[in-house]
This record gives sequence, C-alpha cells and structure tokens, in this order.
Amino acid sequence: MLIEGIFAAVPTPFYPDERVYYRKLEANIARYSRTLLSGVLLLGSTGEAVMLDDSESREVLRVAAEAAAPEKVLIAGVARESVKATVAQIGRASCRERV
Repeated sequence: MLIEGIFAAVPTPFYPDERVYYRKLEANIARYSRTLLSGVLLLGSTGEAVMLDDSESREVLRVAAEAAAPEKVLIAGVARESVKATVAQIGRASCRERV
C-alpha cells in the first residue's frame, strides 16, 4: 500500500478523572471520516499513548476502526518498552475488523 495524502494526528479524549472518553473518540473519528483527509494517526504523541495501558490502547483502536469510513487509512502508534511487547501490540493493531 502506498500511503499518501494528509493524516490527522488524533488526540485521545479523556474525562476529567482521566478515563478515556470513548464516545467522544468515536464522534471525532466519524467527523474526520467526512473530510478529505486520507486517514488518521492514533496513539501517537498527541494520542497520549504513554498514559494508556494495553487494554485501553486496544479499545481506542477498536473504537476508531469501527467509527472510521472504510476508505480511510488508520495508522497506529504501537511502540512499547520491549520488542516483545511491541510485536504483540503490532499483532493486535494490524487487523481492522468491522463488526
């Protein structure tokens, strides 16, 4: 796949008590999907990935994949502190399944 175009770095929304605001993320991704963007980058430095545990990261990716238009490309930040953990995160992030 040739990746070209403009991608928005998407911040992860939080409630004041630091829980991930998944409904807001879903609304944001749906809104981005209605634009001319080629896709979005999730869990990058603006996505506060270091603040999320693995289950929260998986849920962010799941919510985004379900909310994004099929033609949009999703790029996920998957770096972890070890190669083993990074490879595991890559495996979880590599499939864009639709329910």
